[in-house]
Amino acid sequence: MRIRISDGSVIFEDGLIQRIDERETFLASQLGKSAKVRLVSNEWWHITVAPESGVSAKLLFRGDRLQQVYLVIKMDTDAPKEWTKELEFRRKGLHDRWLAQELGAPPYRYAWGCIDSEFDQKGCVSEIIVTYAD
Repeated sequence: MRIRISDGSVIFEDGLIQRIDERETFLASQLGKSAKVRLVSNEWWHITVAPESGVSAKLLFRGDRLQQVYLVIKMDTDAPKEWTKELEFRRKGLHDRWLAQELGAPPYRYAWGCIDSEFDQKGCVSEIIVTYAD
């Protein structure tokens, strides 16, 4: 996995997520063909993919426009019965180190949007979040 800082594209072994992708265009792509699609409300769509070994991604579309990409790097301890808050904080550290290695020191703010590493207290998950500006 790589994140192209020039335009916010996320590049995987099995395909590419681009800011310019519309929902149906993404679903017709190589990466989108195996996606799980869920309509959350009248206009919000969650699309989940496994773009390469060790990584999962969730795309958030508002209508046809890509708004955010949530990335999770998997760990050896990802069995549901073994989940703890401490393990999610460990994952956040893994995400932070990966971002620093790939992009340098934060903050990750660009003309096209931003990249953050967050622990979601409500969802009990650590994620790398790529947010595209309108």
